[in-house]
Amino acid sequence: MKILKIIQSLNIENSEIWISEAFFGFSQIKEFCDNIKDDGNLLEVGSGSGILLSMLSEKYKNLNIEGIEPFGNGFHSLKKIYSKLSKKNIEIMNIGFEEFKPSKKYDLIFCINVFEHLEDWRNFLKISHSWLRKDGKLVILAPNNGFPFESHFKIPIIINKKLTYLIFKKFINKFEKNNKCRGLWKSLNFVKKSEIIFEYKRLFLKKYELYDQLSIMQKMIIRFTEDEQFRRRQKILGFISIFLKNIGLFRLIFLFPNFLPYMKLIFTKK
Repeated sequence: MKILKIIQSLNIENSEIWISEAFFGFSQIKEFCDNIKDDGNLLEVGSGSGILLSMLSEKYKNLNIEGIEPFGNGFHSLKKIYSKLSKKNIEIMNIGFEEFKPSKKYDLIFCINVFEHLEDWRNFLKISHSWLRKDGKLVILAPNNGFPFESHFKIPIIINKKLTYLIFKKFINKFEKNNKCRGLWKSLNFVKKSEIIFEYKRLFLKKYELYDQLSIMQKMIIRFTEDEQFRRRQKILGFISIFLKNIGLFRLIFLFPNFLPYMKLIFTKK
């Protein structure tokens, strides 16, 4: 893709990480984009650097694609990439979802590795429902903190966020300083898949149909083996997953879907 050549020519620090994430995101929503009719509307919530948005715009010229990104705590470095892409006619609204006032209905809304940073994810589920057309889809991919491991900092979760911070405070502060991501820990909401499903049954059962795509874990295994950048960043989870697969126990983890370390939830508006 042309956009990747542009990014690689910029020599921006850690851009290879964001390229890796964009490829992953593209692979996960391509199936939905392929099934949307011409002039359909797509919205990416949490567009970050804009790389995925750019890839989609280049691939699906028949679709209307928009993005919103508040550039919150811990992700200031993304602005550097976006500032370059914006000069290539890639525009992202610099607002949070709470401020977004759409003038149209969407066929697809997606947020990839963003949901765990939403301050009020329950409110997002409510608001985004009004943005969708009938049969429109909301696709959420995110770490599941029902599995006791915080994947950004690569540390175990000890009961809850507060206690985990007290135990790992020095490490967390050092990590944020060394990786130039001040505020990352504060931005995390520690959402669990079981909490989302509970809220769905309590409030959204009549609004959405929910599909929990457990096969995402098999795709993550493939990503561990094929994506070098991802393998470097998630060595612990990758080692555990591949080990379980090699000894024939990987299938057993699907008996406990709410404890899988990653989730892909697909909400379809009724």
